[in-house]
Amino acid sequence: MHAHRDGTHIVIVYNMTIRIDVNSEGPEVVVFLAGRLAENAAEQLRDTCDSINGTFVLDVSKLLSSDDAGIDVIRAIREQGNRIRGASKFIQLLTNDALGQEADSEES
Repeated sequence: MHAHRDGTHIVIVYNMTIRIDVNSEGPEVVVFLAGRLAENAAEQLRDTCDSINGTFVLDVSKLLSSDDAGIDVIRAIREQGNRIRGASKFIQLLTNDALGQEADSEES
């Protein structure tokens, strides 16, 4: 794992399968995912998100794939009141229709 912190920007690359960026966009904190979210990386995502104070946006627009552990983490993040944006139809299908409706409204 490689982590880099520069002000409000944190980049975490875990086993070169997932990249997790944490940025401030105005008043919002946004967690960006890029790559493949597998079991070990899902744990890293959970740990990263647990360290954020308050709610945030999880941007999954660059997420290529996820195993069951990763989908469970995304569901838990949403159930804690955080927004999910950029979910592909595949990720929407895996996480359920409620996420799909929220992601669709983000694109409108």
